[in-house]
Amino acid sequence: MKIITRYIVRHFLAVFSVALFGFVGIYLVIDFFEKFDDIIEKNASWQDALLYFACKTPLIVSQGIPIATLLAALIGLGLLQRNREIIALRAAGLNAWVYAGPVVVTALVLSAATFGLGETAGRPLNRQAVRIWQERIAKTASRMGWTHQNVWYRGDGVLWQARVYDPKRAVFQGATLYFLSEDFRLERRLDARTISWTGRGWQARQGALTEFKDRRASQQSFDVLELHLKERPQDFQAAKALPEELNWLDLYRFARRIEEEGYNATTYVTELHSRLAIACTSLVLAILGLSISLHLGHRGGVALGIALGLLLTFLYLVVLQVGVSMAHAELIHPVVGVWAANVVFALLGGTLWFKAPQ
Repeated sequence: MKIITRYIVRHFLAVFSVALFGFVGIYLVIDFFEKFDDIIEKNASWQDALLYFACKTPLIVSQGIPIATLLAALIGLGLLQRNREIIALRAAGLNAWVYAGPVVVTALVLSAATFGLGETAGRPLNRQAVRIWQERIAKTASRMGWTHQNVWYRGDGVLWQARVYDPKRAVFQGATLYFLSEDFRLERRLDARTISWTGRGWQARQGALTEFKDRRASQQSFDVLELHLKERPQDFQAAKALPEELNWLDLYRFARRIEEEGYNATTYVTELHSRLAIACTSLVLAILGLSISLHLGHRGGVALGIALGLLLTFLYLVVLQVGVSMAHAELIHPVVGVWAANVVFALLGGTLWFKAPQ
């Protein structure tokens, strides 16, 4: 590694470390004060509270890497510009890639680290944090149970089981309802391709209702059946955590299986691409940050870098969220919706790069 490359990378990582530490620290402080009253009210032990925040930290770190990368690119190169070090490199006949290339390569490594950390440690430990909060701190038991392929929910005299549940549309796919007596004997079983919330109640479509009486079973098919049940969509809010809890490979297999069985897998495909797109954010924002720093010249600095970094991150998140929301609503293809933000900001960064003073 050349001396200049080592110097640029060391300078970049120094700013990156400070930015990441600040992001994680602010996040944890805000989260702590939001949950402080609950911890005291439930008389939870400080060991459990510390373990809870410790388990959340890896996922927070993976979420903070992109913005820290952007700030490091803006501030790091901005300080070099301000100290006239970039001018000295140009005077020596070196092009922009000599001092910007190491930052781009480092950002690429950080993108891979973001994805790897989130999948190997962030999500598993975040699940553990949720479990610690529910069982040891809040002391509440969830009525929702999951495997990677099935959704189970114990309702009021009804046991719900479904292949897929879409919480945004309140639709169960591949659903079975077990109606139980007070002594937990099976009285009826309903199988339906979909069970959806109409606003007034649940509606089952394309299925069969089986009644068990006097040790005999009678079955009746239906196209549409109105159900009068006490459960409401808000009772199933915990279901939204399913795609977020699976690692990427398991989620990919799950989405493929759902599509092969003919069910709607938009939610899971969107989540798959979201994880990859967000991991690439570090690279995209680093290129954008470098390009802007080259345009700013010696006017770059810490204050301006932080201001631009926060503004660009906000704009990126807005574009990303709009795209993801449209993908979930099936207004556009998940690939288009999720990757739109990266494509737009990458094109912007590339355009600024080629127009910047080299």
